[in-house]
Amino acid sequence: MLAISWRNLWEHKLRTLLLGGAIVVGVAFVVASFILTDSIGRAFEGVFTEALADVDIQVTPNPDEIAGSGFDIPRLAGDLADDITAVEGVATAEAGLQDFVIIEDPDGDGGGFGFGPPSFGISWPEGPSPFRLADGAPPTDDGDVVLDIDTLADRDLAIGDEVRIAGTDGRFEDFEVVGTLSFGDTNTLLGVSFVAFSFERAESFFDAEGEASGYTVTTDAGVDVDAIVDELNNEVLPPEAVAANAQTTAEQQSADLQEGLGFLTTFLLVFAAISLVVGGFVVYNAFQVVLAQRTRELGLLRVLGATRRNILSMVVIEAAWLGLAMSVVGIPVGYGVAWAARTALDAFAGGVPTGDLVVEPRTAIVAVVVGTSVAVLSALLPALRANQVSPMAALRDQPELATPRRWVAAVGAAIATMAIGLLAWAAISAREGSVFVGDNDALITAGIGAFALFAGLVLSSRALARPVIGVLGSPVGTLTGRLARENARRSPARTATTATALMIGVGLVVMVAILITSLQDTIDEAISESFRGDLIVGPAGFNPFSGISPDVGDLVEDVDGVATVARTNLVLAEFADGEEGFLVGAEPETIELVVAFEDVEGSFDDLVGDTVAVQRIEAEASGLSLGATVPITVENEVVDFEVAAIWDLAGEASDGQSFYTNYETLAARVPDLNDSQLIVSVAEGADVETVQADVEAALADFANVQVQSLADLSGQVEAGLGGVQVFLTVLLLASVFVALFGIVLTLYLSVFERTREIGLLRAVGMTRDQLGSTIRWEAILIALFGAVLGLVLGLAGGWALTAALVGEGASLSVPWLWIAGSLVGGAVAGFFASIIPAASAARMDVLAAIAYE
Repeated sequence: MLAISWRNLWEHKLRTLLLGGAIVVGVAFVVASFILTDSIGRAFEGVFTEALADVDIQVTPNPDEIAGSGFDIPRLAGDLADDITAVEGVATAEAGLQDFVIIEDPDGDGGGFGFGPPSFGISWPEGPSPFRLADGAPPTDDGDVVLDIDTLADRDLAIGDEVRIAGTDGRFEDFEVVGTLSFGDTNTLLGVSFVAFSFERAESFFDAEGEASGYTVTTDAGVDVDAIVDELNNEVLPPEAVAANAQTTAEQQSADLQEGLGFLTTFLLVFAAISLVVGGFVVYNAFQVVLAQRTRELGLLRVLGATRRNILSMVVIEAAWLGLAMSVVGIPVGYGVAWAARTALDAFAGGVPTGDLVVEPRTAIVAVVVGTSVAVLSALLPALRANQVSPMAALRDQPELATPRRWVAAVGAAIATMAIGLLAWAAISAREGSVFVGDNDALITAGIGAFALFAGLVLSSRALARPVIGVLGSPVGTLTGRLARENARRSPARTATTATALMIGVGLVVMVAILITSLQDTIDEAISESFRGDLIVGPAGFNPFSGISPDVGDLVEDVDGVATVARTNLVLAEFADGEEGFLVGAEPETIELVVAFEDVEGSFDDLVGDTVAVQRIEAEASGLSLGATVPITVENEVVDFEVAAIWDLAGEASDGQSFYTNYETLAARVPDLNDSQLIVSVAEGADVETVQADVEAALADFANVQVQSLADLSGQVEAGLGGVQVFLTVLLLASVFVALFGIVLTLYLSVFERTREIGLLRAVGMTRDQLGSTIRWEAILIALFGAVLGLVLGLAGGWALTAALVGEGASLSVPWLWIAGSLVGGAVAGFFASIIPAASAARMDVLAAIAYE
């Protein structure tokens, strides 16, 4: 049986390669997932270990003790160095400062808010530190700065050039670049930009006189570092500070980073699983067709004494050989995918440490186990069917074509009907609770419904193949088109299984398209409903909660064409239920620009002093009424706020900001509190774009401010979600690519199954071009059938998932361009999938085909 299995694979090399390709893609994703995260984790472990090699102890803020607004980098008292160095065995202790900064781009932009890596300003270390001076000199004067190597190159700067940097107050200041730095031996770290000042300049630039972000500590040779750490924590440092062994810190930072990168492994493994499922359908269908064609061979083996167990083991061994070989091939392919992914990640995020890609033994073992298991499990059902072949099958000239079992279609229809009900229920129940408000029940129901619909379509597809193919093929009135249509309908089980593989990919692509388009339209509607002003002036840079200076509002009010400026501020507060959230401050006289409200109980005019206005949905959930008292913790102080107003949000969108208080109340309770944003209304008759340009000009010196209109906000949403959609679609196309292997393989095998038929058609006058056209039309019809099933799955699943994610107010949008593209793409994919089978049929010798036995 081993010899026969190996011979079957070896003598049908093209079939084996096509069949194996479906496994290779999935295995490659699995391998790439592990290689990429293992390699990045190993590289960062080396970076952190090397960077902290000269540091023995780090003293940092204790996150369990330091509380505040939650937006700023925490700081310690700046006079702890003497206490630390007083400990026996401590050699040096140096204070350091760190905060967010904005480095001006070469084109003059301050850099609007984004999700890219942040820019940090640091004080230049005089002693051991993770940072190294790569070139030039350290900063000594107030006007000196040192930039990391990559940022210097990205900004097209050189040592001696001028650069504008904004710090705590958001205003640009001019500095001279006097040197470059690295983090250990790495140019930068995950694209993060570093700019170093002298310690005295950092104190004033960050408004941090008498403070420190942390301390780097060195010890005398031969001392027990862990013992000193214990003494510092237990006897020397205040509760808000904590000491840790630097090497332990390096290991923890590396472990935290690898844990954070775990999402990347999970993300890639999801797409690997999708590709492997699609590949499983391809393997299943191919073995089913091949074993049907080998009925006479299996019958002869039974005549010669092979037992049913022998037949079963032969097929399973053949699948195992295939899975093992393709898994081995998938490892170097996955290595290439990991290399490409790391290159793309470095281009996108920047600062990914370089080094050799790591292939752990676990990766190879998992690849082989997964690839072999998929092949064997996919071939198991066809193998069990082949096990039932009787010796009399050797007398048959052609394999029998199984007719679809009606009960299977009935079960499939029942499951699909139940699935539609689940999806509808998920969409309806999402009006009461969705992921947006922390309720996952509707999402779980939608996921179960989508999976059930997939199962129902798989079981029903055999019964659907004949009528749907008939409808799809009816517009093609040519002889070759009619022949192709009947060929596809002749074996509905084969056609359905082949199309199912494509259904998965198309269904997921359409589902993502509907989800992204609906989210985009929902957000656009929410913005238009809640946006009562003409412009928003808000924070730019990496930290969206850094706020903007109150001086910005004064400058905006002086711009010609500005009618009203509504100021807001906010703090991170703790409410009575123990949950953290935002307490927003607004001015009663301009709050109509801030909150799109209706049906107000009470009055916003009463929002004075320690009072709050609460959204009705929150008031009902918390049992609040007018005049009730709400304890809210602000800056570690519990304040009893009185409910002055209860309101409903206008429109259908939900609002996560449920508690509003007076702007001056928050400003008085939180020292140096910045504004969170300004809502600007333009004077009647003034041009919004002109006023926006004038406001931007007035705020040119503020790096951390951006001015946006409604169109700008919508464009930002569209650009962000559009990029996500393209990225996910590109990854999902891998499953479509695997499905094409199935179409190619099915048609290629069917050409040999219909050898005599093809020979007779050629004998009665069919040309090679007509024969090729027939094969192409058959491939297109099968691909279109799979695309139609995918559209049904994607439309129903996308509708329910969107409703479950957003809830009440969700805008369910159908991206018709993507729908049309899926159908056209399916037809094009079918055309390309027909190239090899059509060429094989055209090369067939007519006389040999007629003489086929």
